[in-house]
Amino acid sequence: MIRLLTSASLAVLALTACTPEADTLDPASVPAEGESEVQPAMAGDMPGDFQLSYKLESENYAVTSEIDPAILAFDPVLANQLWKDAKQALDGLALQADQDKMAADQMSAESGDPSWFMGYTLDFTYTAGAVLEDVIGVTETVGTFTGGAHPNYYLGGFNYRKGETTPLPLSTFIADEPAFHELVVKGLVAHKIERGIEESETAAIEAGLREILVPSAEVPDVYAGRFVLEKSTEAGKAGGISVLFSPYDLGSYAEGPYIVTLSAAELAPIFDGTWKARFGGEPIIEEEEPVSEEP
Repeated sequence: MIRLLTSASLAVLALTACTPEADTLDPASVPAEGESEVQPAMAGDMPGDFQLSYKLESENYAVTSEIDPAILAFDPVLANQLWKDAKQALDGLALQADQDKMAADQMSAESGDPSWFMGYTLDFTYTAGAVLEDVIGVTETVGTFTGGAHPNYYLGGFNYRKGETTPLPLSTFIADEPAFHELVVKGLVAHKIERGIEESETAAIEAGLREILVPSAEVPDVYAGRFVLEKSTEAGKAGGISVLFSPYDLGSYAEGPYIVTLSAAELAPIFDGTWKARFGGEPIIEEEEPVSEEP
């Protein structure tokens, strides 16, 4: 069964899952401040301690946050909310690291064994996808290490209307969600085959994916937090929609993430009527730096 994703909560999920005897952190986000109608602003004009690029290190942790300037230019309210969400998680990681280091040192002193603690890391990156007049796509990448065999990373896809900080649901753009689901499953099967799964196993692969991608009481919308509008080769339009799955969502960590990009042409028959004309051209997918395997 697939996990529930919400913006900036992925790091909290990873932290509490991986840290030995970790206290539960509060993932609640702080409500955005400011007026609903805003003009593009520079980072220096933002309230409080807002920072487009943030980094803090100590002997126990290293945390960073990077917000695409295009998000700030589109909507300062959204940029500020993303910063607050990330900063809350980063502060929580720093506090947890300090507490765990003290606990590990105490255990080491009592047992004579080496300390189990290794420095924690948490990194947020928010990247703009399609930027339309009133809607923006945002990809959230979270990298974290809180102990274990390797660091982990998570992907999230969100789309926001200007002046709002609640992500738009898939139904905003897609009129036929079952048909959208079929396109995603087809794309995932193709990716599985590209990665070495025998074509003779196609039926079993598809059945397994359908079992994972079933809505549940805990996750009623399996695409919430997992899809993003992509840039287009045609100015002023979105080129398509990418659906993002993190490592472990659909396979082993070694398989890596699965990203299915559906072009405007593929989606044309199932767009909501008001959105069909706002998609066009081909999606532009920008290459991202690989996530480091070093803690």
